[in-house]
Amino acid sequence: MRRILIALTLALTLAVIPARASEFQDMDICLGKQVLGRILCKDPHEINYVAKVRDNIYLFSVFYAKQEARFVVGISDSKIRVQGREFLKLTRTIPYDFDKNTKCAVVEYSSSECTRTDPIVCCSEKTEEDVKEQKFWDRPIPDLLEEDLKKALEVLPPEGKPAQGQQPNGQGGQATPPGQ
Repeated sequence: MRRILIALTLALTLAVIPARASEFQDMDICLGKQVLGRILCKDPHEINYVAKVRDNIYLFSVFYAKQEARFVVGISDSKIRVQGREFLKLTRTIPYDFDKNTKCAVVEYSSSECTRTDPIVCCSEKTEEDVKEQKFWDRPIPDLLEEDLKKALEVLPPEGKPAQGQQPNGQGGQATPPGQ
């Protein structure tokens, strides 16, 4: 009977959470560990990721209440739903904000049993393009300006040699500067 109740509860949980195909599975797993750690007042390193049940639904295990306990965590567009498999009364729905620019999720959640109240922040791993762009902007501004100057000087002809389309006596497609 208990297995049927657990299966029914899991099925209802899966049906309630709208599926969203996420490209940020690493961020979802981080959110699951961090939120479970906050709910259970445990270090997130004590929580083990077990398996992906289906899109955006993950199974975690942790030593809790003198036994190994499993928890199902579902991540939707704006909510995190946590349900204990053995502790059916432990069910939470927690809102969170996702920043598309930084690919980070921020959860404002605190538990009365736990003293930690700082926000939970989990970010997705950056793509190669994001890493290249970050490396570019992490350089000092004088280096960026010097690089631009070198590129501009490479385009200009060397002194004493005429530019393309210009004759050696100064006649050609370009006008001489005023006052010369």
